[in-house]
This record gives sequence, C-alpha cells and structure tokens, in this order.
Amino acid sequence: MSHTEKKQALLHIVEVADEKLTGLLFALATEYNDTDPHYSKEGLAFFNERRKAFFDSNKEGYTVEEAHAKIRRNYRNGL
Repeated sequence: MSHTEKKQALLHIVEVADEKLTGLLFALATEYNDTDPHYSKEGLAFFNERRKAFFDSNKEGYTVEEAHAKIRRNYRNGL
C-alpha cells in the first residue's frame, strides 16, 4: 500500500469514526507531533534514580531486540 493509499484509507477511517476512535486518533496524533515533551521533576528524579541504581549494580542489560521480545512476550501473556 502506497503512502497516498494509506492516507486515503485513514481519511475514510476518520470520516466514519465514532467519538471514542476520534478521541484516540486525536490523542495519538497530538502525542506524536509534540516536539517538546514535558516531564515532571518527580518523573525525572525517578528515572535518574533507576538509571543510577542500574549502573551501580553492574548488571548486564538487554539489547533492543531482547527488550522488544520480552515486552511482546509479556504483552501476549497479559502481564
């Protein structure tokens, strides 16, 4: 499917979408286009604490492929 065909299909989906789907698509597009993510001080502090704890533990992490596989496996298992 070409880019143009995908856009046309999406236009049709939006035209017939109910309120719930319209809201979901709007939220997705807004988040995707947000070039200035906003992180709270608490969120950044939590991230930095977790990051420091990981590096201090000298544990080996996951490759991107391993992380994706683990996330997909957990998703399929309902975790």
